Amino acid sequence: MKHRMSRLQRAKQFMPFAALKGFETLLSAVARPKEARVELSEDQLEELNRTIQSLVEGDFVRVLYYTGHCYTELVGPVEAIGKPALCLSIDGVSIAFKDIKELNLYE
Repeated sequence: MKHRMSRLQRAKQFMPFAALKGFETLLSAVARPKEARVELSEDQLEELNRTIQSLVEGDFVRVLYYTGHCYTELVGPVEAIGKPALCLSIDGVSIAFKDIKELNLYE
């Protein structure tokens, strides 16, 4: 005589199975349109360079920078300015000067 499955056991048999956990999330991230990097004009580069030169650690700034797929805004105090490394550190995030689109200093 055969043993009958309970409804719960039978339902488990037909539940969807995701062999690659996180694959759906990865696909949606890749499918997201990539934002193009904006090339700054000479005047914009000059203004950005002046602002960077005037920065000191502890200044409160708002920076708009390119992350590789989109522009991100970050507001906070400047932790470090790496002149030889050409980067700026704000709230533990290191941002290369070449990735900065806008930099505003709050007084």
